[in-house]
Amino acid sequence: MEIGDFEIKIKKYDDKNSVVYLNLIIFGVLEIRGYTVRYTTTRYSADHAVWIANPPSIKSRNRKSFWIVRVIDADLWKQLQCEIIAKAKEYTGSL
Repeated sequence: MEIGDFEIKIKKYDDKNSVVYLNLIIFGVLEIRGYTVRYTTTRYSADHAVWIANPPSIKSRNRKSFWIVRVIDADLWKQLQCEIIAKAKEYTGSL
């Protein structure tokens, strides 16, 4: 798989919570719904907000999040995160 095999389809932007919801289409055949991109602070960026891309996940009874979809190739996942964040920035106009 390569980064060109993925199509990013923005579904909704919640400007109140600074969250972009999107779907990924793989090879033009398989659609994975529920990706989110959030503009927020983290413990590593407490002094400024950053964009964070997360795959679809569910919460367990103890409120832990578990990813439903995982890209095993770490380099491909990093490239995909960059593409998703760039698309979210473009969509929200925060380049």
